[in-house]
Amino acid sequence: MIQIIAGREGAGKTKNLIDMANDLTKVTDGHIVYVDADNSHIYHLSHQIRLIKPDEYPLESTSEFFGFVCGILSQDYDIATVFIDGLLKNAKVNPDKVDALLHKVDMVATRYNVNFVISMCCAPEELPDSVQQYLVS
Repeated sequence: MIQIIAGREGAGKTKNLIDMANDLTKVTDGHIVYVDADNSHIYHLSHQIRLIKPDEYPLESTSEFFGFVCGILSQDYDIATVFIDGLLKNAKVNPDKVDALLHKVDMVATRYNVNFVISMCCAPEELPDSVQQYLVS
C-alpha cells in the first residue's frame, strides 16, 4: 500500500511523517525504515527506526532511486513500512512524471507486503490523476 502526503514547503509534512513513524513503532512487529536526506531528523525518530540517507549514494535518476528502494527491501525481509520524506527531490522527478515511479513502488509494495508512506513537496493538484488515489492529505 502507498500513502502520499503532498503539500507545499512548510506545510508540516515531515513532522507528520516522523510522528507517524514513531507511533507505528508502538504497534508493529515489523521493521521501519525512514528515507530522508536530512540527518537532523535522527534526533526526532525512535531508535527503533532505521534512517537511510539517499544523498550518501550516487543516485542520479528515478530508475536508480527505485533500485535503491528495492535494495533496501532486499536487505531486510522484516521491513513492514518505508517512509520516504521528499520523494520528488530524492528521486529527481517532477510531480507530473511521478506516476511511473509510484506504479513500480506499488507493485513492489504489493508483492512484498510493505507499506510506503511518502511525502512530496508539491500541491496535490500538481500530481497526475493516476496518483490521486494514494493521497491521504
